[in-house]
Amino acid sequence: MLLTPLNWSSLGNLLKFVLPLLVLMAAGFLISCTVKEGAVSLEEQAQALDKTLICPVCPGETIDQSQAELARQMRAIVREMLAQGRSAEEIKQFFVKRYGEGVLASPPKRGFNLVAWATPVGGLALGLLLLALVLGRMTRGRKAASDEEPDEVALRPYLAMVDAELEKEGIGTRKEGSSSEGE
Repeated sequence: MLLTPLNWSSLGNLLKFVLPLLVLMAAGFLISCTVKEGAVSLEEQAQALDKTLICPVCPGETIDQSQAELARQMRAIVREMLAQGRSAEEIKQFFVKRYGEGVLASPPKRGFNLVAWATPVGGLALGLLLLALVLGRMTRGRKAASDEEPDEVALRPYLAMVDAELEKEGIGTRKEGSSSEGE
């Protein structure tokens, strides 16, 4: 492959096309970042709140999923309270007073409920620790096995027996200092 010098004229033509495109893309990005999202509509706020409240009649379903009459009433109350200017936290507290903390889709981060928040993190940490221990033992076992070389002194009686068997068969004898393979 031969290296050729840059052809500045073709590079200039490319820049004439790419540069305006890059400028337009950057301008579009800047405009989209600076435009305020505007006030979130009441319906969007209500839908977000609907996903945080559990229907007391349908266990495990939020009021935005449930088709029960009580869930419909709760959705209407959420919208009515938002129209009155109440905050999301005030609305949640209203439903907690009425139905208890079980109405919240995610448990509050205090008291015994902290166990629900800490268990996944603790489980992950325990799993990583267990993995590190297992991998450490596996690599230590391999190093120990590779570091061990057969002790020549311990092998001498066995090698003598092999030599005797080979002599009986007439195959040959092993010379001192040579490998255990027949020569």
